[in-house]
Amino acid sequence: MIKNSISLPNQNSNDSNVLGVFESINSEFLQSLKSSKPTSIPFLVSSGGTTSRAAADQHWILDLRKNYQNISFDLEKQHVEIEAGVTMGELTSFLKKHKRSFPIGLSGKTGMGYILTGGISPLSRSKGLAIDQIMEIKGFWGNGKEFHLLRPNTKIESTFEWKALCGAAIFLGIITKVKLKTQPLRPLLSWTANLSFSQLSECINQAESWPNSLSFQWIYGENIFAHAIGEVKNTDDEHILINLLERLPFLRNKVINKFSDMNSLPNLHLGNNKNNNSNHSEVLGLLGPAWQDKNIKVLKNLKKLINKRPNKSCYIASQQLGGVTHLNDHETSFIHRDAIWKPWINGAWEAFDQSKRKRSIEWMKECWNNLEFICPGVHLAQTHPHLGWHEKELSSAFKDWLPKLQEIKAIHDPRNVMPPLK
Repeated sequence: MIKNSISLPNQNSNDSNVLGVFESINSEFLQSLKSSKPTSIPFLVSSGGTTSRAAADQHWILDLRKNYQNISFDLEKQHVEIEAGVTMGELTSFLKKHKRSFPIGLSGKTGMGYILTGGISPLSRSKGLAIDQIMEIKGFWGNGKEFHLLRPNTKIESTFEWKALCGAAIFLGIITKVKLKTQPLRPLLSWTANLSFSQLSECINQAESWPNSLSFQWIYGENIFAHAIGEVKNTDDEHILINLLERLPFLRNKVINKFSDMNSLPNLHLGNNKNNNSNHSEVLGLLGPAWQDKNIKVLKNLKKLINKRPNKSCYIASQQLGGVTHLNDHETSFIHRDAIWKPWINGAWEAFDQSKRKRSIEWMKECWNNLEFICPGVHLAQTHPHLGWHEKELSSAFKDWLPKLQEIKAIHDPRNVMPPLK
């Protein structure tokens, strides 16, 4: 066992004691997948390194960031092909040169995992999810066999393997390269402000009736900070968006700015809490419909939970999505196409303090229990096979699709070298 020798953004992973690190999928690595060597199990894949399972104690790590950095652009089809070590920030910077864009999330630091787990963006309401942009997928199943799949043109052509990889690939294999659709690069309007409790309620009410070109994000910890993001298609559209943003209430620090791309947007964080390297954390993402008349009830629950959080770095936040029902359910493993909100729960504790870790995990479970009535789904942007709720989160994420996913895993990853699906 060696101290993690690679630098990862997620502090849990960075502080882990790993068995060793692979940096490429070579013959030695493939042989370890196909053989019965105990050293091949378990292992984790790191592309961006932002999740708590980018590395872990007693695991081998496949770090794709160094040797899988290629990006190429098809000028005719306007498609971009990226290898697994490319971050979303790097992708955005590359596409900007071609006046194109891709719906990345709130952070440019995330890697291929952002796309493969669904990819919820402030632009998802109009552009769809990140997985909706995938045209081709290349990689290796957990049994070591190579694959190259193309997006089906019709429902008849659709394959269970394609659907499984688009949203559940991390359980089935290692993705080395994807080809993605891109969109025209358009300026973005950004509204940021600090809110009171009642103002947050009003903002959520207004946002639920917005056009799909505008989305609302917020984070609730010691204070409440909110961020609305809209894509400007033309001058008339800009006036409409500004008018909607001007109606939003605010406590202080209201700012409306125009930015060229997602990389330029301000981060969604709580003051000086954005980087606490002494803390470990876990994140659980939920999914649910519009809150409508349940708005006040939900927020009162949140206020009670925030008041009893065990660490000042614990918080609850949310992204607005919706309008992604235009794609048929057979195409991806993201089954919650009717979801409007994605709240996520961030539990934090002082590194290596197991008693405080336990309290924070319990707080996260309490938050989940209190939000489940309005957010019954789960978005597996981060997975938790090491925690007691893994089976429940799988069921909430995939529902009736889970048994078929498990069948596909039994075929393509029979030795369960990838994260478990049960």
